[in-house]
Amino acid sequence: MPVSLRLKTEVLSSSYCPPENDAEPQTSDLAAQAALDIAAERSANLRRGLMLGMLSAVAYSAANLALRGLSGRDGGFAWAVWVSSVKALPTLILASILLVRRFCKGQSLYPNRKPILPLIAAGLVMQFGGNLGFQLALGQIGLAITVPLVFAFIIFAGAMLGKTFLGDEVSRSTIVSMVIMTFSIILLSYAATLNEPDSAKAAASGITGIIWFGIVMAVISGMSYGVNGVVIRSIAQTKLPVESMLIIYSGTGLVCLGTLGYSLMGAGRIAAIQSDEWQMMLCAGTFNAIAFFSITNALKVMNISHVNVINASQNAMCALGAVLIFAEPPSLPMVIGILLSICGLVVLDRK
Repeated sequence: MPVSLRLKTEVLSSSYCPPENDAEPQTSDLAAQAALDIAAERSANLRRGLMLGMLSAVAYSAANLALRGLSGRDGGFAWAVWVSSVKALPTLILASILLVRRFCKGQSLYPNRKPILPLIAAGLVMQFGGNLGFQLALGQIGLAITVPLVFAFIIFAGAMLGKTFLGDEVSRSTIVSMVIMTFSIILLSYAATLNEPDSAKAAASGITGIIWFGIVMAVISGMSYGVNGVVIRSIAQTKLPVESMLIIYSGTGLVCLGTLGYSLMGAGRIAAIQSDEWQMMLCAGTFNAIAFFSITNALKVMNISHVNVINASQNAMCALGAVLIFAEPPSLPMVIGILLSICGLVVLDRK
């Protein structure tokens, strides 16, 4: 072989890199990019969940203040049933509009029909246990006590059922939060017995066991909401779109509660409802629809504990509104109980 040709061959051989060595840095780059994409998606979901949770808290606070203005009217139980049924109407309208839009896009309204019957059952629990229980509690123990009491049991039910059915872990901070909530519930229950104006108003409605009836209704309401939070999160993530779920919930409330309310109230009493009362019912229902839609979407991207902690800021909003707008007496046990409730929700695990 000529010397010049041999030198060229040696130079080319020394500068050659095997192609299989290029695969490692490419694989490493792909893995790093995938990790960055996952982190970015989690961050975006967290921001979205925070915004939806805060919107839900504000809307629920406005709805609860309107419901407080409707509580304790003549009619007692029948009135509470009718208010709860009318409250479901704006949610049904919103869900129907969203479903029509989904249909126009050629998307399936119910891609998975298996959850429909469980959703109807959950809807009955929410409407009769959650919404009706909440409205009855408002008339007996007031807004500033009902909301923290309800939320305490939403936290308990969400943590316990989330651990059992969704595999969510109950951390030390969650246990500490539950202990604080227990003391908060004791103080708020005692504060309810000091709320003489609400007691006298409830006594006029003919319901026996006035104060403790309201406390029991608030507990049932919180547990019902907590159960439905688990149901919504388990179904909304993969099985059904949010609007398909909301129309089942709202339709169940409007049909079942509406039929019962009409039979209890009678056409004459319903016709006598004042225009400002109708406006307040629809106002409560509109804010409830916004809040329900927001929290359901938040549950798609965040776990139950995160959503409940964020949404629990309505405790302070409703307590302040109850004292300032409805002149509910801010007793010392109530103030301490509300503060403990807020502290318990703050220390709840956010990871």
